[in-house]
Amino acid sequence: MAFLKENSQFPPSEWSFWMNKYQEWATWYSGEPENLRSYYSKLNTDIFNEMFWSKASKEGMSGAVHLPAAGDIATTSANLLFSESPKIVYDESKFSGERIKTFISENGFQNTLLEGAEIAAAMSGCILKLDIEPDLVGVPVVSIVTPAQFFPTFWRGRLWEVLFFRVVKETNEGLFYRLFENRRREGRNCIIEYELYKGSVDKVGIKVDINILEETSVLSLENVIYENIDGLGCVYVPNMRPNKIVPGSSLGINDYSSSITLLHSLDFTWTSWMRDLELGMAQIFIDEELLTKNKSDINGVESQMNRFSKYTKSFMKINLTAWKMSGDTGAKPIDNIQFDVRVDEHAKTCTELFAQIINQCGYSTQTFGFGDSYGNAESGAALRMRERKSQLTREKKSRYWKPVIIELLKQAQKIDQAANLQKMYEIDESITIELEDSIVIDSMETSEVIRNLEQARAISTYAKVKMLHPDWEEADIENEVNQINKESGITGEVISDEV
Repeated sequence: MAFLKENSQFPPSEWSFWMNKYQEWATWYSGEPENLRSYYSKLNTDIFNEMFWSKASKEGMSGAVHLPAAGDIATTSANLLFSESPKIVYDESKFSGERIKTFISENGFQNTLLEGAEIAAAMSGCILKLDIEPDLVGVPVVSIVTPAQFFPTFWRGRLWEVLFFRVVKETNEGLFYRLFENRRREGRNCIIEYELYKGSVDKVGIKVDINILEETSVLSLENVIYENIDGLGCVYVPNMRPNKIVPGSSLGINDYSSSITLLHSLDFTWTSWMRDLELGMAQIFIDEELLTKNKSDINGVESQMNRFSKYTKSFMKINLTAWKMSGDTGAKPIDNIQFDVRVDEHAKTCTELFAQIINQCGYSTQTFGFGDSYGNAESGAALRMRERKSQLTREKKSRYWKPVIIELLKQAQKIDQAANLQKMYEIDESITIELEDSIVIDSMETSEVIRNLEQARAISTYAKVKMLHPDWEEADIENEVNQINKESGITGEVISDEV
């Protein structure tokens, strides 16, 4: 997609649907009740009007409560992928390896991946973007761009061109200054161009000098050409495909797109529970004849007894004199009222709704702390069996992340040289990446497996040590094996299973 036409609609009509979706998903991800109230108050269709937050906003429901399940799901998804730093393997003996190591270190790359995975789970995907800021750092800078900040163009499922945009200034008069950055391919070269537009909330407006604003004049925004990099200096990571909303689309889909109505229902149930607690507050009703007629107590402090508040422990009834004179024996001078709080009913409904949301998003309830049938938690093999659904989802996502991370590191090396940050060096094309399993292995379970293999005479001492300590270096494993052999009276060299 090239630059937008002056005074055209913003966002473009072909992207309006997705921009609305991104806004809705981001609203749930934020976990802020006011954001939900504000978003759904603008929608006026029969479908949305029946949803909880639409009713809450239109009926002025002040006590609406939000349970941030969407944010929890996105965070958990990211943790499954990158809570343990992935192993990025490259040739450290070459100069390229030194530059990759510096790139990873200077950018806090492991944290960037964790943040990107969370954004992708919440908003259907993200772009990892490389920029050059030599005054800031001596390697390409990587940043995360959300889907609400770019218009991509795909060719055969691959990112071919992308138009980034962001509001750099908004005035009190309703003017929006948007900075657009277009990245496109021209042969093997990458062309990066910048333009600044002055418009309104729904219009692109007119093109203005990029130096007209202090916010843009101080940035390095010169149009550049990076030669022979075979890419755009950025990579698109879909959260998952296929896109269930528009099958065949190259855009990813977020985790909870099919669970929005369940999220509304969960907040409705939670709000009802809190309402029960409020109504269930015990109140004492007292006949006014039992209250002092003076407005001040013996210390001269104004009495609070005659003020009505649901948080006051006691307050005055209506005058019971007429009831007493009529001979009504049911008129009590002091009485209390406390409504039932339906704790079990609400708790079970919330638990079941949350469990359904988790399953719809492709995860196991055990991943979110639910035990067997929402009871006791498990560990070891039983836990891994029950978390299989989460692990399958993790594996599916990892197959999108691995190739784009490798491609990004290759692009970083090429831009590193094309931008003259470093002298020419040989690009490392042999990069591999391995994502760590986030489930902690039970040492008792591993020991039992080793014992069974040992009884079957089907495992060596070397293999036993390596299985028990998979994170050890080769030298540490060999030292441990030698120590075991020494204590057992066995002599000889350690036989490694590595070639």
